[in-house]
Amino acid sequence: MKSIRKRILIRVLGLLLVGTLIMGWASHHDSTHEVEELFDAQLGQSARVLIGLLGASQGQIPTEQLAQALLETTGEHPKLGHRYESKLAFQVRDANGTVIARSFNVPQLTDADWQPGFADLQQETYRWRGYVLESPDSGLAVWVGERSDVRGELVDKIVRGTLVPDLLGIPLMMLLVWFAIGSGLKPLDQLAQLIRLREPNSLQPIVLGDLPAELEPVQAALNRILEQLHQLLAREQRFIADAAHELRTPLAVLKIHAENAMQATDQGEREQALQHLRQGVERATRLISQMLTLARLADEQQRQRNPLALLQSCRDEVAELLPLALRRDQELELISDSDLPDKVNMEPGSLGMLLQNLVGNAIQHAPDGGRILISLQRQTDQLVLRVEDSGSGVAAADRERLLERFHTQGSSQGAGLGLSIVQRIVERHQGNLQLGDSPLGGLLVQVSLPLALLGSAD
Repeated sequence: MKSIRKRILIRVLGLLLVGTLIMGWASHHDSTHEVEELFDAQLGQSARVLIGLLGASQGQIPTEQLAQALLETTGEHPKLGHRYESKLAFQVRDANGTVIARSFNVPQLTDADWQPGFADLQQETYRWRGYVLESPDSGLAVWVGERSDVRGELVDKIVRGTLVPDLLGIPLMMLLVWFAIGSGLKPLDQLAQLIRLREPNSLQPIVLGDLPAELEPVQAALNRILEQLHQLLAREQRFIADAAHELRTPLAVLKIHAENAMQATDQGEREQALQHLRQGVERATRLISQMLTLARLADEQQRQRNPLALLQSCRDEVAELLPLALRRDQELELISDSDLPDKVNMEPGSLGMLLQNLVGNAIQHAPDGGRILISLQRQTDQLVLRVEDSGSGVAAADRERLLERFHTQGSSQGAGLGLSIVQRIVERHQGNLQLGDSPLGGLLVQVSLPLALLGSAD
């Protein structure tokens, strides 16, 4: 790929060359027009001088004598004072059409060439520009002309005088533009050199002083990518550390239960050890699933939201959780307002994760035979989801810690990630999460989501 310097240089010099050629053509066109006007004026002036001179001499000097003098002066191959004299010619004839004076190099003229005014005359070798002037008083007619190459040489000299210096100056201009572009691109080279010399594991922001305005967005974008990469690596390291920390104990317990089952002397002890082993596997599976969910939700990138039937989706999720509540003789109830929107736009799976974690926590902390109430309400521009239970509740001073990862309350067998997942889902939907006391006696968790952002503001 061509460098920026070469790309700019080619374009600048190309435009400069095209502009020079256009100016040269315009100069040639204008010079030709002006030279034609000037030489035509000189022809007309020369014709008037000759006819005036011949006409004024009548009565003083015979016309024949003056014509003879002119003929002698410009006779066959006279001594020329200037080389252009051979390219200028004249011819004079009287009222009878007799030539009384002529220059040595006058072209062959016919009667058609004696029409008054300007006209072009093409000879075998040269093309002439002629002018005919008649005098009604004396009956004389004068033809004066000049070869076209006189005008062409003058135009060429004018154009060469303006165009050639420009063309010769293009190499110098190329060199100057090359250095100017190099100087202008120096900050870009410095930025590339700074990036090239960085350590592979360095995620520090790129700082380059005196940066041009065009490169500030590039530096800002690079620093933003580095910051995102730093956050991503930090999340991965934190996830690995948390996973190693939290899985160490469950795996050790599983090992103990497996050893107990292998060392059991009777069937009852073996079944009991296997039962504990199964429960430990379920807890470890649940822990890994929740950690993976939390890691996915930690991504700042917004995912496409899909429409879903609000009430029907809630009923389906509660129906899946109902067997857990029935196993402990708990009452699981879902109530909803009549003015709820039919559909809302949410990230795929987010509503299910909300209900699974909130209702699952409530089932776990409510006593056997207790009650769990789930309510969906519409409060002005908010969709409010409330989950409350009849458990022992949580003191106000301890509620903030419930949102911390891996924090468990009481004798819970959970991983302590449920409310952290709920909080992250709420944040991704720009909602609000509140913890309080339930009228049933236990914990109240309230999730408020803006209907305008859910696509259900109507």
